[in-house]
Amino acid sequence: MKAAAAPPPVRAPIDLAVIGGYLGAGKTTVLNRLLEAPHGKRIAVLVNDFGAVNIDARLVRARSDDVIELDNGCICCTIGGALVDALTRLAAREERPDLLLIEASGVSDPAKIAQVGLLNGAFRLTAVLVVVDAPELVRTLVDPLVGAMAQQQIDSASAVIVTKLDLIAPESRERAVSDVRALAATDIVVAADHGRVPLALLFDTSVPQTRALADAGRWQHRPPGQGMSVFPTFTSVALDAPDVLEKVRLRAWLKALPRTILRAKGFVRVVDAQGRVSTRVCQVAARRLRMTPPTQGEHADEAGQGVMVFIGFIDTETEAMLRDGLIACRARVVG
Repeated sequence: MKAAAAPPPVRAPIDLAVIGGYLGAGKTTVLNRLLEAPHGKRIAVLVNDFGAVNIDARLVRARSDDVIELDNGCICCTIGGALVDALTRLAAREERPDLLLIEASGVSDPAKIAQVGLLNGAFRLTAVLVVVDAPELVRTLVDPLVGAMAQQQIDSASAVIVTKLDLIAPESRERAVSDVRALAATDIVVAADHGRVPLALLFDTSVPQTRALADAGRWQHRPPGQGMSVFPTFTSVALDAPDVLEKVRLRAWLKALPRTILRAKGFVRVVDAQGRVSTRVCQVAARRLRMTPPTQGEHADEAGQGVMVFIGFIDTETEAMLRDGLIACRARVVG
């Protein structure tokens, strides 16, 4: 009898981010800047209409009715009739992107689009980015027809991008960013520089295959009490995890991370209530927690030591809190 063919290996999930915001906020400008940036990543962008995305013709390598391929490895695709179908086509590509970025329409809830994306197990949510127009924000929020919807978009964000600050008097820009932060459910609020945003909103370096992330990803951030810059930046911190962590305690702690943490991800060994020890890939993004077995392409470091990487506004005090929190999740007894 002929032996049954081995099932194909499970491929690592594709990072997924959704970018939303009310009409005219500047989503397309941010998308264009991301496609052009020298990040060395393969991005796939799903948009409703190519006409709204002004891609530099010098970057275009090939074009069809529903896909534009760029010389830097990025692709831009139209959603077409159904988002689910577009996701299936992308997941089936032989050369998969490093990141899928979905542009939500100006009158949609980006969180709901993220939920649709997560119905396909080939994707793993990284961020829900919401763009707000600084000069128009107040008028939009008090509009009886669209104000509630615009606030809902901001509520759903794991990071808020403030645009068009150059149209505001310089002395008022920091106040404008602070006002947005007061409205948001996250403290990750950044100012776009003519559509350019910190790439750390979307990308990590190789996590956690190298500890170099802790040093290579350093960006300065003012400590609490000294005020936050209009153009705040990020720090990434890689912390060793104890040998074995209690799964229930770790889940509760990760769900309660401070609002200044944009993402957390890494490999840990956990013990469950039945005393079973296993390795898990942990990811916290957009206020969602995933703990899954490693797949092909996801490998713990050679020493088998657990490590978690945290990305966000992290000062010395926050880093100490994160380190202590991981230690507090250590398993008491492993049978």
